[in-house]
Amino acid sequence: STVLGLDASSSQSSAQVSRLLRGEADVHDTAGTASDVNLVVVSAGQFRYGLVVDQLHDSVEIVVKPLGRHFKECQGYAGATIMGDGHVALILDVAGLGRLGDLNLSAILDHAGQINKDAEETSSKDKHSLFMFRNTPQEYCAVPLDLVARVELIDAKEIEEVSGRRVIKYRGGTLPVFSLDQATNVSMLELSGELIVIVFLMAGHEIGLLATPPVDAIEVYTTIDTFTLKQPGIMGSAIIGDHTTLLVDIFELIETVQPEWFATRGVVELPATDDGEDVGVPHLLLVEDSDFFRNQVKKFIEDDGYTVDVAEDGVVAWNMLTADPDSYDLVVTDIEMPNMDGFELAQHIRQDRRFAQMPIVALTSLAGEEDVARGKAVGIDEYQVKLDKERLLQSIYDCLQRYAS
Repeated sequence: STVLGLDASSSQSSAQVSRLLRGEADVHDTAGTASDVNLVVVSAGQFRYGLVVDQLHDSVEIVVKPLGRHFKECQGYAGATIMGDGHVALILDVAGLGRLGDLNLSAILDHAGQINKDAEETSSKDKHSLFMFRNTPQEYCAVPLDLVARVELIDAKEIEEVSGRRVIKYRGGTLPVFSLDQATNVSMLELSGELIVIVFLMAGHEIGLLATPPVDAIEVYTTIDTFTLKQPGIMGSAIIGDHTTLLVDIFELIETVQPEWFATRGVVELPATDDGEDVGVPHLLLVEDSDFFRNQVKKFIEDDGYTVDVAEDGVVAWNMLTADPDSYDLVVTDIEMPNMDGFELAQHIRQDRRFAQMPIVALTSLAGEEDVARGKAVGIDEYQVKLDKERLLQSIYDCLQRYAS
């Protein structure tokens, strides 16, 4: 970033510019005393920079006059005008001032073009919050960050094998731990030196996944390949940084190593309609704009015995509901979506008497107190994290039980 003074002197200090843009205008004048700084951001097309001025007055509509012959050679001015009080005011030439300040216009335009290109590429990808780790030093892996309860650093010597299972002493009790190679086809983790234990809460129990440091938590826009490297316990892969990264299906892994934790809920039996027609298996509408999340959530809801239709945003979902108002028994909706978000969709549903009692489960990473309160206000029954499979399925079961009664 660059800031120009009206004398066209430039400051290339990014730290100073950042302070100015944040409003931390505690810079020093030539005498070494603190002074306030007025910063005006000016632009000409994609060319934009900050201009330091002595004082800010007002915005007015003016008629720009050509420069007089005495000013024709001044690159910093584009014209002049006569103000309402009779004073003459010179009009600054934004591009000309940039040239006087040795700003590289072509480089800035190239940079702006690259930003626009990156933004276009990003818009076609999904945003994911991931916890990054390594199974081996050469094998990069990730799990959804929302599912991670805690992370512990241990010495491999702390791992005990009891009754054929690995455990560690943990917070006054015992924590079962496992490695990826015990449940899926990956390289074998070497149980030596320092190891990371990624703790998950599943089906009311805690369990730890062993990994190799280092670890990291990131937010990234990426496209997930759900075909090439997919296998039991691995939901797909993505290019993150310079590495192919395996996306771990932690639910499938834990169901493999601890199957007794996952009781079969069965499917809620809905009562017959007023005319005696048997409703049968509950029919759910899943609303999610991300292809990856939509496919993942649809699969594990169907695996629990329900039938599922999908919609990519609130507008499509609302059209499906109104076209066949008796078809759906529960709506599972994302919150952040284009065209119509989950809050607006829930409001539409609740304002229509045909759907007044229909359960709505929000599927989202927005689970702060304000978001939950806003959701409750528009009629959302429950909030669940997108890939917290066990809690979502239990929530669906509980909502349908209440709906059936």
